[in-house]
Amino acid sequence: MDFFKRYGAIGGSQPQSPAETIQRMADRADTSTLLEDKRAAVLGLKGLSREYKKDVGEVALDTLLKVLKEDSEDHNLLKAILETLNNLCSRDSPGGEKLEEGAAKADPVADKFSQAILHDSDDVISTFLGLLGDADFYVRYYTVQLLSALHTCAGEELQQRVLVSPTGVGRLVDLLSDQRDIIRNEGIQLLIAMTKRNADIQKIVAFENAFDYLLGIVDEEGGVRGNIIVQDCLQLLHNLLNYNVSNQNFFRETSGIQRLPSLLVTDPSQTAAGRSGHPIPDGDEDLEWTSQHALNMLVVLDIVRMLIQPGNTNTQSNQSAMQQCGIIPPLLQLALAHEAPLNVRAQALYAIGDVIRAHQANQNLFQRILITTAVEDDSDPSSQRAIPEPAIVIVIRLAVGKHPATASANEYYIVRAAATHLVQAYVGGNTDAQLALAATLTPPGDIGTLTEPEQHQSAGSLIVSVLLDWRETSKEDVWRVWYAALLLSTILRDHNECKEQALKITLGDASKGEEPFPLINELMSQARQATQHGADVRVSLAILTLISVWLVNFPKGVSVFLDESANISFLVEQISGSSGINALVQGVAAFMLGIVYQFDIDPESPMSRESLYPIISKRVGADQLLIRVQRLRDSKEFQYAVGLAAGAYSSAYGVALAEVYFDSVFADLFKMHYESFRAAVRLGPNEAMANPSYAYLHGGMAGYAVSAASGSAPGTPRLGGASTISRAASPSGGAAGSTLDSVPNSRAPVEQTVAKSEFDALHAKFTEQASQIAELKHALEASATQAQATADLPKQASDDGALLEEEKQQRALVEAERDEQAHEITRLRAQLDDAQKQLVASQENPADTGDAARVAELEQQLDALKLAGGQNEASWQSQRDELQKKLANAEKQVVKAAAAGRNTNKKKEQQQATELIALESDVKAKDEQIAKLTAQVAELSDKVKQLGLVDELKERLAGLEKEQEDLLVYLADQEQQAKESRAKLRGYGEAIPPSDDEDGEDDGDDEE
Repeated sequence: MDFFKRYGAIGGSQPQSPAETIQRMADRADTSTLLEDKRAAVLGLKGLSREYKKDVGEVALDTLLKVLKEDSEDHNLLKAILETLNNLCSRDSPGGEKLEEGAAKADPVADKFSQAILHDSDDVISTFLGLLGDADFYVRYYTVQLLSALHTCAGEELQQRVLVSPTGVGRLVDLLSDQRDIIRNEGIQLLIAMTKRNADIQKIVAFENAFDYLLGIVDEEGGVRGNIIVQDCLQLLHNLLNYNVSNQNFFRETSGIQRLPSLLVTDPSQTAAGRSGHPIPDGDEDLEWTSQHALNMLVVLDIVRMLIQPGNTNTQSNQSAMQQCGIIPPLLQLALAHEAPLNVRAQALYAIGDVIRAHQANQNLFQRILITTAVEDDSDPSSQRAIPEPAIVIVIRLAVGKHPATASANEYYIVRAAATHLVQAYVGGNTDAQLALAATLTPPGDIGTLTEPEQHQSAGSLIVSVLLDWRETSKEDVWRVWYAALLLSTILRDHNECKEQALKITLGDASKGEEPFPLINELMSQARQATQHGADVRVSLAILTLISVWLVNFPKGVSVFLDESANISFLVEQISGSSGINALVQGVAAFMLGIVYQFDIDPESPMSRESLYPIISKRVGADQLLIRVQRLRDSKEFQYAVGLAAGAYSSAYGVALAEVYFDSVFADLFKMHYESFRAAVRLGPNEAMANPSYAYLHGGMAGYAVSAASGSAPGTPRLGGASTISRAASPSGGAAGSTLDSVPNSRAPVEQTVAKSEFDALHAKFTEQASQIAELKHALEASATQAQATADLPKQASDDGALLEEEKQQRALVEAERDEQAHEITRLRAQLDDAQKQLVASQENPADTGDAARVAELEQQLDALKLAGGQNEASWQSQRDELQKKLANAEKQVVKAAAAGRNTNKKKEQQQATELIALESDVKAKDEQIAKLTAQVAELSDKVKQLGLVDELKERLAGLEKEQEDLLVYLADQEQQAKESRAKLRGYGEAIPPSDDEDGEDDGDDEE
C-alpha cells in the first residue's frame, strides 16, 4: 500500500485503489509531454503489471503501444515499455515463472493481450522487428523476449506478420551473429520455434546464410562436446533441413555436408580411423561421455540420416557427397567406441547403413575398410597382437556376439538391431556381397568353431556356430540366436547360389565313420529340440523362419529337406497339436509345410508332391492348414513385425522387445507368398501344376521349369509357358486338345452367306460344348474313383447328401430345359422343311407374280431362324456354364467329404456313391442328347445350303421383273410413235393400211 500512497491520490488524503492508480498512470503516460513523466508512469505500470496483469493490460495496453511508436528514441522508455509488454504477454506458471511454448496450458489473459498486439491497426509488429536492429542491449534483448512470448501465444499469426515484413526474417537471422551471447541464444530459441513447422520461414532463414552461422557457433562452443547451446544450434539446423528438399540441396551445394564429419570426430587425434585401425588417444584427454555430449551427437546423427532417407530424390547425391567427404570412417569409429552410449552407437550403425544402402560405390568402399583389433596371441596368452579384419566381420560380431558386461541383453538389443540393419544395407542389391558372405559359411566341424573365441571365426562360421549352440547362447541372450537367424536369412534371401553354397555345409566327420548331415536338417533338428525342451519360443521361430526363407524358390533345398522324414513329421505334429503348442510356432510350421509342397518339383525329390498331398489334404487338412496360417497373419506379434519393418527408421531409439518375434525378412516373404500359398494347398499335385492362374501367381512349380531353362530368375510369371504346361499336364488334356483342334477342321468350305456363317458358328460352339462336357465327365469319373478309393473313411454325409440332392434337382431342371430346346429345334426344322418346299415351287415358276410374296415369306422365316438360333445359343451357353459350375461344386463336396473323416455312416456313404453313379448316367444321357442335337444341326446346315439359293432366286426374279417393265415401256413408246407417223403420212395423201389396233378400233366403231 505504500506504492499507492506514494503514486496514488494526488491532491487527496485517501489512498487510491489499484484500478484507480493504473488508470491515472495510463493517463499520465498518454498525456504527458515530458519524457521523464512518461517514463515514470510507464515504470509504475511495469511495477503493477506482474501482480495486476489483467487490469494493466485492459487499461494501458493501447497507451503503451502508442508511446512505443511515438517515443522510440529514448532507450530507457523503450526498455520499460518492452518489459511491461513482456509481463502482459508471457504465460506464467502458478509460481509466477515464465514458461516456454507448450509447457503450460493456455493463459487467457496473455493470449488476449497477444492477440490485441498482433491485430494492432498500426502494425506494431513491424516496429518490434525494427527494434531488433537497435544497438542497445536491453532494447534488443527485451524485443526478442517479447516476440518469443507472442509466438508462444499465437505462433502462426506472428509468423505470417514476420513473412509480410520485407526484412523481418533477415532481422531474426542477424541475431545469430550478435556478439552478445544472451541475445544470440534468445534468437536461436525464437528461430527454433518459428522454423519448426513453417517451410517458408525455413527457406528464407537458410538463404540468409544461417547454415554458416550455426556451424560457426557450434565450432566456437567446442563442437559436439559443447554445452546446450550446441544442441540448440544443431536442433535449429535440423529444423531447417527436415522435410525441406530445397534446403537440403542448398546445404549440399554450400558444402554443408563436408562439415559434418568434423562434428562426428570425438577423438582429436583421429586421422584415418577405420582404414589404418583404431588410433590410441592421449592419456590426458578426457573421452568420457556426458549426457549433453550424447544428446548433441544424437542430433548430428539424426541430421545425417535425414539427408539420406530412402526414396528421396536427392538421396543418391547426398550419399555421394558423404562418401567424398569421408563420413564413413568417423561413423564407424563412433559405432565401435565401447565407451559411447548404446543409443549413440546404434544410431551411428544406422547412419552407416543409410549411407551405403543401394549405392554401389559406398558399398564397395565399406567392403574395403579394414579395422585393426587387438586379440590374444595363441602362443603367448599374456600378450596381444593386432589383426586387421574387414569392417563387415566386426559389424556381424556386434550383431551376434556377446554383449558387454556393462549392459544387459535387452539394453544391448538396439546395437544388435542397428548392426543387422547395416548388414542388410550392405547386401541389399549387392549380389557379390551376398556371395562373399555365403562363402564364409564354414562347416563348424572342420575347424571347431563352436569352441573357438569369436575373434578367430569368420562371419559365416560365427553365425552358424551361434545357431547350433543355441542352448548356451540363448541362456545369456536369446537375441544372439534370433539375429543370427536373421543375418543368415539376409544372406540367403532371393539368391539361389548362396542357398546352394549353404546347402553344401554338412556336419559329421566322414573319416570317423560319421554320416554327413546337411546343415538345413541339423537346424531343423535344433528347432525340434528347442520346442521339445521348452526353450524361448523365439529360438524355434527364428530357426523355422530361416528355413522357410531358405526353401522358397529352391527345389533342390526342398529335396534335401525331405531326405529327413522327421522334418515333415515334426511339422505335422506342430500343426495338428491342439494344446501345449505355441500358436505362432503352429502358424510358421503350417506356412513352412505349404512352402515345401509348393516347391517340391525336383525330379530327384525323395517325396513327390503326390505323396505330400495326402498329408496336407487328409492328415492335416487344407482348411486347418489355412486357419493356422491366417491366425499367424492376424496375430499382434506378426503385425508388429510388419509395422516395425515399415518404420525401422526410428527403431534405434528402442522398441517393445516383448512384441518382437518375427524379423522383417520373414514378414516380407510371408506377405509376398501368402496368396500363392493359399492357392497351392487347395489344389492337387497335378492341378497345381496345370492351373494357369496359380502359375501366374507364383513362378515356382510350372513357372520354375520354364525359368530354369531360360536362365531367368525363378518366380517370373510366364503366362504362355504356363498354359502350355497346363495342356500337357492335364489328365484329360489329350482328349480335350484333340477335340478343340478338330473343331476348325470340321467346318467344310461353303458359300459365304450371312445365314450360313452364323449356323456354322453355332455348330462349332455346340461341338466345343460337347468337348467341355466330356472334360467334365472325365473330372467326375476321377472324383468318383477318388471317392471309391477313400470309401473306408468316414464322410460328412448329412451335409453332402443334402447338397447332392439339391444338385440332382437342379440337374433335373436343366434336363427339362434341354428337352424344351430339343422341341424348339424340331419346330424350327419343320419350318425349314416348309421353306424348302416353297423354294422348290418358286424355282419351277420364277416369273410368277406370286413368287415375290413367297420369297419375302422365306426371308422372314430365315430371319426368325437366325434370331431363334442366336437366342438358343446364348441360353445353351449359360446353361452349360451353370452345369459346369454345379459339377465342379459337386466334385469339391465329394472330395471334401472324403477328406474330412468325421462321420462313419456307411449307409450315407453308399448313398453318395449311388448319387455319383446317377450323375454319371445323367452325363451320359446328356452326351447322347448332345449327339442328337449335333446331328440335327448337321441336317439344318444341309438345308441351309439349299436356302442359300433364295438370295440368287430373288435377284433373278427382280431382274426379270425389271426387264419386263422396261420392255413394256419401250413397246408403248414405239406404238405411240407408229400411230403418229401413220397419221402424218395419211395427211400427206399416202395410202397407209390400218394396223391391227386400228382395225380393232374401227370394228368397235362399226358395231356402235
